[in-house]
Amino acid sequence: MNIQKDISTDGGDLAGRDIDKRQYHYNFESNENTLLLMPYLEIVKKIEQGLTVDIEEQIDDILHYSGVIREDARGLEKKLEDSGRSYLIRQALRYKLKASRLITQHQDSLAFQYLVGRVLARIEVTFNNLIKPLILANEPIAVVETAIHKEVIIPIEKLLVGTPLGSHSECVQHLLYFLAGNCHISWDKEC
Repeated sequence: MNIQKDISTDGGDLAGRDIDKRQYHYNFESNENTLLLMPYLEIVKKIEQGLTVDIEEQIDDILHYSGVIREDARGLEKKLEDSGRSYLIRQALRYKLKASRLITQHQDSLAFQYLVGRVLARIEVTFNNLIKPLILANEPIAVVETAIHKEVIIPIEKLLVGTPLGSHSECVQHLLYFLAGNCHISWDKEC
């Protein structure tokens, strides 16, 4: 029998086995590509420390984007048909559903909700400022689709590197169709 006496825990821990005291430190140069990652990591850190996190604005964004904002009663399928994009219907409906599931699946994660809210807002603003003018100017579908890829999808995907959304392939496209289905963005002049 082994009996230990006078075990002091001053300045340390007492354990019968291993204590994992690893700490992770992320050092990133602040630039455009860390625009979403840094605030996300700060929220995760605060949550892990048991601190209160205020992301009410982002939660409001998600609620806003989950609802239909315009009077256009057409579904996503009809919107794509009307804009000459019938070839995208099957894929778009699947992507919209995947985005809805992703948002619902992580609704209890404040950090994830923060990230999704920021991404949805970024997609809407970028689309409406850079893509909608092309649509209103009656640019060919190929020009509009190329601009969507270059100006919306690729830059936002770069912002998601290192975040949970960065590991979901085609996440930005999923969220794009989610926004289109709820009439926050559109491929024609109707919505």
